[in-house]
Amino acid sequence: MKPTDATTTPSMNGQQMLTQLNESQRQAVVYNDGASLVIAGAGSGKTRVLTYKIAYLLQEKRLKPWNILALTFTNKAAREMKERIGALVGAEQARYLQMGTFHSIFARILRAEAERIGFQSNFTIYDQSDARSLVKSIIKEMGLDDKVYKPATVSDQISMAKNHLILPDQFVNCSLFDQKHAKVHDVYLRYAQRCRQANAMDFDDLLVQTYLLFERHEDVRRKYVEKFLYVLVDEYQDTNFAQQKIVLQLTRERQRVCVVGDDAQSIYSFRGANIDNILNFQKDYDDARLFKLEQNYRSTQRIVQAANSLIRKNERQIHKDVFSENDEGECITLKPAYSDKEEAIIVCQDIKRLRRQEQCEYSDFAILYRTNSQSRSFEEQMRKDNIPYRIYGGLSFYQRKEIKDAIAYFRVVANPNDEEALKRIVN
Repeated sequence: MKPTDATTTPSMNGQQMLTQLNESQRQAVVYNDGASLVIAGAGSGKTRVLTYKIAYLLQEKRLKPWNILALTFTNKAAREMKERIGALVGAEQARYLQMGTFHSIFARILRAEAERIGFQSNFTIYDQSDARSLVKSIIKEMGLDDKVYKPATVSDQISMAKNHLILPDQFVNCSLFDQKHAKVHDVYLRYAQRCRQANAMDFDDLLVQTYLLFERHEDVRRKYVEKFLYVLVDEYQDTNFAQQKIVLQLTRERQRVCVVGDDAQSIYSFRGANIDNILNFQKDYDDARLFKLEQNYRSTQRIVQAANSLIRKNERQIHKDVFSENDEGECITLKPAYSDKEEAIIVCQDIKRLRRQEQCEYSDFAILYRTNSQSRSFEEQMRKDNIPYRIYGGLSFYQRKEIKDAIAYFRVVANPNDEEALKRIVN
């Protein structure tokens, strides 16, 4: 039976919380004597374990909320977890939890400690378009061919170097990168100098500079080690080298750390995610305990069995036997396609067939795809077949040109050295 969602009052104590969990979840929640790795199969209650573990630390272990650091990958995940924890222990305690994305938490630390690393506390944070704009300017100033040194490609190489904590002076001889474009090192060097002159950091710098702050200033590192008595990390399979190193800096002495993830769901290596972080966790910490959440509450048995048959073929993995006690479910249909256009034709034909046979509305169908670029072939085919559609997602509000133009004025007021914001205003 699936544990019910929390509808509890703040009076619920730690022992009462445990009755809301299955045995595997309960074991993962109550173990807090050392490092722990929670391998959570899809739909197995990963978020439940994290929220109940934090609530348990507050209620049973009497930790103060500001002494718990919880790192997530999205602000939405952090908000939802805080709300759930508030339902268990009270909104007031949840409010003071140090919970958020790696970048938001580390940005807060860097603003407090900026002078120790040669920045002012009002530094600007460059988004991807700001970073690429600066790289493009540098390539132009250096007289390089932008067809050879494409700004987007060079910017991605700089980003990947930072994710591996490779600084400009280490980039030249690094075997991780293609050295045929020798000038990339010079672009990276100038880019780092210009960011510092502009009192600006890009998103990757929020990780690099936090690592350097802790590495070069032991007193600062100790301050945050003493502050964060327990550290939790969500989606650990998606962490990169820099993130893993910072977590280690904060937890290596006390080893009160719990990471949750699933090595079978690691799909972000193109963004720098390092699968070795989760596979080698038990080597990084002494006597680290492993907990497995293997019951899937979300899917039918056939879907779980199909997923297991694929996961079983992974060469490197932490073995688990995911199972479901839900209905057996319908058979899965696999339809191979030789191109994106053929795939779109097959999907549109199925939509029309099902709509006729089952009297469905077009609004009853959803198409899921991995990247936004894949939507084009579906859009073209739906126009041909006169199928109405709506695309969800797209450009973020803050990425719209008119919004970025307006924000540029505020950025220059806050940080007069912000070169990219000034260029945006002038143009």
